[in-house]
This record gives sequence, structure tokens and C-alpha cells, in this order.
Amino acid sequence: MPRSSWSKKVARAAGTGGGRTNRGRIPWTYYGAIILVIVLGLVGTVVSKDRRNNQINNAGTSAPAVGTVWNEAVAFDLCGTFAPNVPKSSSNANGLTTQGDGIMHIAPTNKSAAGKNATLGKWASDNGVKLSAAQIQLPKGKLYTAGDSCDGGKGQIYVKQFAYPGDPVGVIVSGNPSNIHLQNQLELVVAFVPPSKSSKIPAPPAKIVASLKKLSAPATPTTTTTSPAAASTTAPAGATTTAPASGTATTAPASGTTTAPTTAPASGTATTAASSTTSK
Repeated sequence: MPRSSWSKKVARAAGTGGGRTNRGRIPWTYYGAIILVIVLGLVGTVVSKDRRNNQINNAGTSAPAVGTVWNEAVAFDLCGTFAPNVPKSSSNANGLTTQGDGIMHIAPTNKSAAGKNATLGKWASDNGVKLSAAQIQLPKGKLYTAGDSCDGGKGQIYVKQFAYPGDPVGVIVSGNPSNIHLQNQLELVVAFVPPSKSSKIPAPPAKIVASLKKLSAPATPTTTTTSPAAASTTAPAGATTTAPASGTATTAPASGTTTAPTTAPASGTATTAASSTTSK
């Protein structure tokens, strides 16, 4: 066989994938893998988009929902000294208020203050408090900025959360203080202190704790007491009780005295004594 003819057969075999059996075969596995990747990508995109839309559309529908009534304590430790309580709210537009008692009253009236929108920052802005990761200022109070001289160091803003009224330990909550989600029956202390003293941030003052405990206490049930005088008396079986006629006086006989019955004489009848004398 001429060499040129053999070379042509080899080239032809290589062009058909090594033999006649592979001629015209479609690589379904390869195309299937590509289609699967495309489908999974599209499904992931749709699911991610729906999830994000739900987060946006449903913001405010989780607790605390509109109509919820929660209470959470809050105190402000500024350079080692507790500041006076935030004054009573002048507005109730969103339902995040205070009565000047150190308690955040959380009763959202709309979605902008409910669910994930019910934050410490939202409550603060509604009550005249400036609060962020870098600054804190109470109504008509001094502005504290991170790095300012404070209690022997450079102050920073911290929020310590106590799990229940009277919890003596508490934990520091990380992140921007204004993003902290409001909770029911917890205590917060927003502090501006040096880092060296952040672990020593105390629980809220006892008066605030007492106010929160009072709000969390269950209502005392009302008990109705019946006076003995109002109790009914039941006569013994078979006994008949007859009320005396109106205007008739009834006199009880003295103890141990026997009263003989008295019969009144009939009208117009003469009475003759047994000892009368017979006339002669």
C-alpha cells in the first residue's frame, strides 16, 4: 500500500473520533452538563430575588408587630455616671415612647416602627436622642464623640444587654448601637466609657429595674367576698315559718316561765264566779 494512501486513512480515522462507530454520535453528557448548570443558575437567581423581595415587602410584619405592647429598660452611663432618664415623649407618632421612667414602651402603630424596624436607633430618634457608633447625645445634653476624653481614657460607645430584670452579668452587644433590635423585658445600658472599663458597665439603676419588674408582673386576680349577713338561711325540712301579721307585737316568754292560755269571754256573755252565795 502506498504511504500516501495509509496517511489518508489515519487522518480520516482521527477526524471521525478513532473509528466508524463514533461517526455522527452526539455528546449528550457534555451538553446535559451545560444545560444543568444553566438551569441551576437561573433557579438560584430567581430564589434569591424572591427572598430579597420578601424581606423588603415583609419588613415590619415580624415581632413586634403593629399592636404589640412590649417594655424594655434603658439607661445611659456617661463616663461612669448614670444620666437622668430620657424625658417623657412629646409625640406618639410611631408608638416607640417613654414616660420618663427609664422604660422604652414599644407599641408600634405602623410598619416603619415594627418588626425589623423596631430598633434602638428608631426609638432614640423618636425621643430626641442622637445615637450612632460614633456619637451619643441625650436631649439638651452634651455631645459625646468617640475618642473624647472620658473617665481617665478615650471614650467609646458600648451597649450592654441584660437578659432579664435583675440580671447582674449582662453581655456587650457588638455592632452599631442604633441597629440593635428592641426586645421585651430586657435591659439595656448605653455607655460612653474607655475600653478599659467596658467590662465593668453596671446594670441599670434599681429604680428602673423595679419599674420593669412592675410592668412584667401578672395582674392580681379580683376576689369577691360574701358577707355572712348576706347568706341565706334554710329552714329544717318539714318546718313551716309564718311571719307575724303586720303591726302585731310578739313577746317571747321568759326562760323557764309557763304561760297559761287565756281565753277571752265572748261578747255579751255574763261570767259567774264559782263561789257565789245562794239566796235564801
